[in-house]
Amino acid sequence: MFGTLIDKIYDILHANTLIQEVYKYEAEQFKGEPVAVISPSGNESDYTTVRHNERMYGFNIKLFVDRNSRSGNSSGEADRVLRELVDSVLDDFDKDYIFSGLSTPLGYTMINVFALPSQWGYAGAESEYRVAEVIIRCRVHVDVTKIS
Repeated sequence: MFGTLIDKIYDILHANTLIQEVYKYEAEQFKGEPVAVISPSGNESDYTTVRHNERMYGFNIKLFVDRNSRSGNSSGEADRVLRELVDSVLDDFDKDYIFSGLSTPLGYTMINVFALPSQWGYAGAESEYRVAEVIIRCRVHVDVTKIS
């Protein structure tokens, strides 16, 4: 289910016109910016009945904006761009909080998505990137009699 969900998150971020690059792994170098990097962050499970469970799949989305003068962004401009970017990503997940069109494996039913802003910071050599992390939680219903 992690693969199915990360593919959908990728598609949503890839459609965001403010993001130039989206990665499903921790990329060593970026070719453009702003950049989004998606990585799984964990999961939880809760037993609701002997037949049904509820799972929460977690993902971290790190958004990077270059602060160096070579990109044309000053530190203040990078912060402004990142604020706008975080708002647009949160809006994207709020607009499609059930991941419409998602094809799930047998026994899994998508319930909803929560997008939560997490922390802001700096990354790279000499803090060359302004970074914000958005936490995504995907709630999924599991019929344990149908999964293999």
